[in-house]
Amino acid sequence: MTRDSTAAIRRSNGPVDEAFEDVRKSFERFCLAAGIETLGTMMEADVEAACGARHARTPARRAHRWGRTQGWLGFHGGKIAVERPRVRDLGGREVAIPSWEPPRPKTGSVAGR
Repeated sequence: MTRDSTAAIRRSNGPVDEAFEDVRKSFERFCLAAGIETLGTMMEADVEAACGARHARTPARRAHRWGRTQGWLGFHGGKIAVERPRVRDLGGREVAIPSWEPPRPKTGSVAGR
C-alpha cells in the first residue's frame, strides 16, 4: 500500500473543547495552590517542632526562626517560586526543614545501590 489508510482525525475547537480546556487549566491551578498551601503547613509544623510556638522563649527549644527565603519546586517542566522558612540552631548553623528536603532512598533498595 502506498497511502495511509487511517484518516487524520481533525479536532474541532468548538465551545465545548474551549470550556474543557478552561476547566483543565483551572484544575491545574487548584492543584498547585493546594499543594503549595499544604507544603507551607508542613514546613510551619516542622519549624514549630524545632523552635516552639512563635514568640515563646522556652528552654526546651533547639533552634530559632531566621526569616524566610525563596525556594523552587518543579512543576510541569518548569520551576515555581515558593517562600520557605529558615531555621538556625542555637549555634548559628542552618537547620534543614524535613518537609522541604528531598526524600532519600532507603538503604537496601534498588535506588539506593
